Amino acid sequence: MKISLPHLRLLAALGALPLAALAAEPMTPADDARLRFGSISLYTENDKFFAGTDRNYTNGFKLTALTTDLRGFEADEVPAPVREIANRLEPLLPRDAAPKIGFSIGQNIYTPEDTQNPAPQSADRPYAAWLYAGVMFQSYRPAGDDRALATLDTWELQLGVVGPWALGEQVQNGFHRIINVDTAKGWDNQLENEPGLNLVYERKWRLSTDGARTGWGADLIPHAGFSLGNVFTYANAGGSVRFGYHLPADFGTSLIRPTGDSNAGRRERFGIWLFGSVDGRAVARDITLDGNTFEHSPSIDKKPFVADLVGGIAIGTRHLQLTYAQALRTKEFEGQRDEQVFGSISLSYFY
Repeated sequence: MKISLPHLRLLAALGALPLAALAAEPMTPADDARLRFGSISLYTENDKFFAGTDRNYTNGFKLTALTTDLRGFEADEVPAPVREIANRLEPLLPRDAAPKIGFSIGQNIYTPEDTQNPAPQSADRPYAAWLYAGVMFQSYRPAGDDRALATLDTWELQLGVVGPWALGEQVQNGFHRIINVDTAKGWDNQLENEPGLNLVYERKWRLSTDGARTGWGADLIPHAGFSLGNVFTYANAGGSVRFGYHLPADFGTSLIRPTGDSNAGRRERFGIWLFGSVDGRAVARDITLDGNTFEHSPSIDKKPFVADLVGGIAIGTRHLQLTYAQALRTKEFEGQRDEQVFGSISLSYFY
């Protein structure tokens, strides 16, 4: 395995944050565990993390803000625009559902395997980047006497751009210069500029053991959904399993993908757990492989079915959670030599 010194320092620094926060929090019985507003999560993914490659899906970044249950707030606790959106959407919800609203920005970067060749590479993945902003609406229904499973429905609308406007070359080569490694030489061959729009829906179910929130326990979290748009069109299904101490009443940790965010209205002072997940996709369109929609651009024949296999560990306090996951992605296009391995780090702040 190969990983650079800057990456090791980053992992070590992130790993110390939840423990430092735990030590800093006073042990007072009156401490309120309820979230006052929601969560902010920062994700970074890279195939250098314990894989040492620089190809295919090579880097991802996402920043998300997600409210907790908006029905549980006084009017002056929530910004007026958020409250107005929630009030207008609330009639669409089941009577016992909790509405949540989220916003995100992110970027995904893709390159061929040989990044030192400046010529077009017709037998490999094209250079591409996807820069986007998203808004999501969630409907959360807890388990109860009439329902054994908790459910989470998420709708997300993403608007963004591919091509030079997505700043893939500037981000990748700028970071490579900072860590003193070779820059990618083929960005002149990337996709053309094209606005992108995706509408994404996913439902998650959660079945929990009796002690999952109060001690040691486990969760089973299946999911299914779809995406429609000129960037990504697919149907997906899968699930995750997690086991540990003081599992939060959320729907698990996801890789960088639409509808992957969730939070719990209350959190314990300390929790730790292991998890594993799988997500399979039947892919009708992937602009990063199929190329631009309305003009000629680099492209390659994609695989119709792709899957992610993920395993990781999370550690959390009342206000912080750090998660590390290692992912294996099956081959995405014809002629791809190997499956891809990449790491995913997320840090969430709850308040």
